[in-house]
Amino acid sequence: MPRKPRPPCSVPGCPELTAKGGRCPTHAKEAEAARGTTTAKGYGVKWERIRKRYLYAHPWCVLCSKTATVADHFPESRRALVAKGVDDPDAFSRLRPLCTSCHNKETAKHQPGGWAAERVQPRRL
Repeated sequence: MPRKPRPPCSVPGCPELTAKGGRCPTHAKEAEAARGTTTAKGYGVKWERIRKRYLYAHPWCVLCSKTATVADHFPESRRALVAKGVDDPDAFSRLRPLCTSCHNKETAKHQPGGWAAERVQPRRL
């Protein structure tokens, strides 16, 4: 039985083939470097403490009532709050508790392409 052909890299113009789709190793490394570290994005030790305190005080997902695992910045993202020059973007009043699946759905809905907005969706044949 013939094997399924390997898909091309999702970066336009790249001729490399990948094992499972997505980016080739070169473009994957470039994208990861561009994302930066969690500390560079403002999610260091201080954020972890705030997150734990918030989830202890608000243990249930506001969308589906499962156990909350993510302290989501809402209604604006942390990036937008920092860009506006907000004094405390991690204040409890700017957060909402979500479970991981609800957080992923909300991120996909409000941030086109999720975390990797430059990623091109594969074509369907």
